[in-house]
Amino acid sequence: MPTTYRFSFGPWNISEGGDPFGPDVRTAFPHESKYSLYRDLGFEGVQFHDDDVVPDLEDASPEQMLRKAGEVKTMLANQDLTPEFVAPRLWFAQQTVDGGYTSNSAFDRE
Repeated sequence: MPTTYRFSFGPWNISEGGDPFGPDVRTAFPHESKYSLYRDLGFEGVQFHDDDVVPDLEDASPEQMLRKAGEVKTMLANQDLTPEFVAPRLWFAQQTVDGGYTSNSAFDRE
């Protein structure tokens, strides 16, 4: 029996229009528009970082987080896509930008 592979990628792989070393060069491409491309490209799943699902996560209440996660769930269902995983984006947080174990801050290492 042949092996069937399923593939996924993150929405950040379709450019947001921004340059990490300069200003935005075009308007950001909305996530739901990105998700509509996945199936035609042969992908069934979407990879996420926590703030891909809930932007400005640090400032959101639990209720706001659940509401935004529900909106993303609906967007994926509309395109018959599966979320593959949600991983934290640790490299932008001040507490982990130097690495959890290698942080210059004794408090953050603790």
